[in-house]
Amino acid sequence: MPPPVALGLSVTALLAVLGIGAMLLPASFTGSGTPAELPAAAVAALAPGAGGGVPGAGAATRSAPSATTASPAPPTARSSAKAAPKKTTAKTKTAATAAPVSGREGQENEVIRLVNVERGRAGCGSLRLNTKLRTAIRLHVQELGKHGGLYISHVSDDGRTFVQRAEAQGYDDPGGENVARGQRDAADVMASWMNSAGHRANILNCGFKAIGVGVAKGVDGSLVWGQIFGRS
Repeated sequence: MPPPVALGLSVTALLAVLGIGAMLLPASFTGSGTPAELPAAAVAALAPGAGGGVPGAGAATRSAPSATTASPAPPTARSSAKAAPKKTTAKTKTAATAAPVSGREGQENEVIRLVNVERGRAGCGSLRLNTKLRTAIRLHVQELGKHGGLYISHVSDDGRTFVQRAEAQGYDDPGGENVARGQRDAADVMASWMNSAGHRANILNCGFKAIGVGVAKGVDGSLVWGQIFGRS
């Protein structure tokens, strides 16, 4: 066999061996690759800032936060949903049976209906509307709406917590709060909350007995949403 041909075959054989060997190398040589995205991370990507509402456990601490905590917390802590995810189970399952609603109070009542649908599936009792809680959360979302740029926070401009806002309206047993901004209607905001662990935990807390819901239009044209839950 002529030397050039033999050399070509040798190189081909060597490359084939190396190719097989690469497949057999341990991960420490080839790298572990990129792991699949976790569901929580996927939700965060669809709904930036959807890190959870103020949990019911927070009601045990009734002191107001310091001024340094008045700005929105990082997405992994207490921040709230700013955009409804495109893929949801809550919207597709609950919105189909909803009658058309219009107006602020109609949207608020639809949120309560959807909350009770989800609670029924989880084996929790229905929440009843409490007008004191409704006033508290309406005032809060109206204040949030005065800020532009999709601003959202669980802390009032004067530093009050949801506990203090509820107590100011005469309700002494608040349990938790969810807020959101940018969703177009009740179904969208419920989908966003149900796809966020912290907000979902509030909605499905079987210890809660009452609810107030508020929605307001912000100066930037976006809708600001809020739920506040009561234990009695």
